Amino acid sequence: MRGLVLLLAVALLTACGGTPSRIYPADRLHNMQQDYRVVTEWTRNAGHGISAVGDALVPAVHNEEVIVVDRRGRMSAYDLETGRRLWRMALGEPVSAGPAVTDELIVVGTRKGQVLALDRESRERLWETGVSSEVLASPVVDGNMVAVMSNDGRLYALRADSGARRWLYDRTMPPLKLRGTSTPMLTSRRVYAGLPNGRVVALDRDDGSLVWEARAGIARGASDIERMRDILGDLVLHQGALFAVSYQGEVVSLDPVQGSTSWNRGLSSSAGLATDRERVYVTEANGRIWALDRGSGAAIWRQDETEGLQATAPVIHQDHLVFADDRGALTWLDASSGDFVARRRLREEDDSISQPPVTADGDLLVLTDRGRLYRVSLQPQPQPH
Repeated sequence: MRGLVLLLAVALLTACGGTPSRIYPADRLHNMQQDYRVVTEWTRNAGHGISAVGDALVPAVHNEEVIVVDRRGRMSAYDLETGRRLWRMALGEPVSAGPAVTDELIVVGTRKGQVLALDRESRERLWETGVSSEVLASPVVDGNMVAVMSNDGRLYALRADSGARRWLYDRTMPPLKLRGTSTPMLTSRRVYAGLPNGRVVALDRDDGSLVWEARAGIARGASDIERMRDILGDLVLHQGALFAVSYQGEVVSLDPVQGSTSWNRGLSSSAGLATDRERVYVTEANGRIWALDRGSGAAIWRQDETEGLQATAPVIHQDHLVFADDRGALTWLDASSGDFVARRRLREEDDSISQPPVTADGDLLVLTDRGRLYRVSLQPQPQPH
């Protein structure tokens, strides 16, 4: 069988004793000293949120508008500065990924394996193209190309003006995989993708031919569960290096031209990573946050107090690192030391956050799994007089 969903994988892992009992560190983090305060600039009810783990519904910012879509296909736009709702429409079918927004298009992927493109101004539906399975990573639009990864690991290149297929990259995938995929990355000459088999590929942008292939960990173990090496976190291309991380695999630094491995380090992550000029930051599968030396992969610091959280990929924000988690909270760490800077739970209700925050004009946009949209800022604590 192909493409078994995450819930089945978790159930199997639990039955085999492979998943430790859940630890909730929220209580010990609640009373930590906070050097900054988290301010809600505005918040809006933006729909019905996601359907299941693995959905990739993330706010898109374009021309001072924030565009979001929910699992039922209700799409809304809000003014970035004030949060005022600008428009709302119904697509009429369940959506699982997107939106991707350009000057001309709004593109989403659906649970039924459809890619929908709307005119950016009129919001008229321009085209609809079917792919082989549900879409669980946001489509990527660049020029006249729309790149889409379906949940069975197939990578499609479509024409942005018509939805017609330009090429398809397909190879054999493992019998068991997590629910979700990595978002493709487009450059002027290449399309990079992380696959459910733990491979990173570089494809020729024009025809989809394979330029190189590299591994982010080697599948080991007797069972399909032990051999899972999904790349779910997005690839990061930064200052001449391509970074990837796999579940039960490795963090790797690759040459984006040749595909050679500069360094690798054993770490398991289904969330992803971020990088700056000095460090690579990784959210480990157990919730711990790592900082690795960008040039060598050596460990610089590790934050253990977050273990037990289901944390998103880290995001660089100001001079800090921020992530969201299944407790509905945002946590900021000092990027150089890993020390806690601030933490705030956005709602009292049980509302998790499974997608990383989005930076916008120095602040953050956060969409909770129940569909609440926030713009938040990080501000220094007032000094006592």
